[in-house]
Amino acid sequence: MVNLIKTFFSKYFDFSGRTSRKDFWLTWLLLFLLTIVIGVITAVVPVLGIVTWIWSLIILIPSLAMGARRLRDAGFSPWWLLLLLIGIGALILIILWIFPKK
Repeated sequence: MVNLIKTFFSKYFDFSGRTSRKDFWLTWLLLFLLTIVIGVITAVVPVLGIVTWIWSLIILIPSLAMGARRLRDAGFSPWWLLLLLIGIGALILIILWIFPKK
């Protein structure tokens, strides 16, 4: 699990290559759990609310990079990430990220 997070942050600006389905979803699960922990901490200590914003900014670029690598692994163009700009786009991307390796 630690290797997944290391890989996530070591490929911070790496939009090339591929990410397997397993690594992608396990990394998202870990990030989701970390985000919940940070959310609980900031709910208990509201002064630390800025931590949530900082965390979001820290994981923004590597999340997009990992999403692009996963799309490439599934046989789609990374330009599909632009769907995040529209409301239903995230749902469409989740469906595309589920596709097996091509």
